[in-house]
Amino acid sequence: MERRIESDRPVSEGLSTLGLKQDSEQEMRILVVEDEALIALQLEMEIEDIGHTVAGTCMNLPECLLFLEDSEIDGAILDVDLRGVDVFPAAEKLRQKNIPFVFHTGHGDKRQIEERFPCSTVFKKPTSTEIMLKQLFAAPLHI
Repeated sequence: MERRIESDRPVSEGLSTLGLKQDSEQEMRILVVEDEALIALQLEMEIEDIGHTVAGTCMNLPECLLFLEDSEIDGAILDVDLRGVDVFPAAEKLRQKNIPFVFHTGHGDKRQIEERFPCSTVFKKPTSTEIMLKQLFAAPLHI
């Protein structure tokens, strides 16, 4: 259950208290890989509210792999199950490029994911975007 806080402060001001910088030198380009449009939209809005840029949003594996061919990103949030297709080939490509990522799933088997990607972080849906981003940039590379 998501906790809501009512305040007169802008949302992004509240998010900055978690240690996520909003100044332009800390702006990160984030890839969102999510097959549910409403969840993707929520992630995009929250990433931008925190002060980062959404480099792209991919809703299926082929689109994601194509995007990763020639796009520069600083990190990614990956849904594990893209309409019955595992996101693991994209995670492998990110690992090869030394780009940090976190998994965000409602269906995935955490143990299976951690066996395949031992340094990865797996978040169960729903998890706040700011918590995922904080872990994304604090995590060691997924080598």
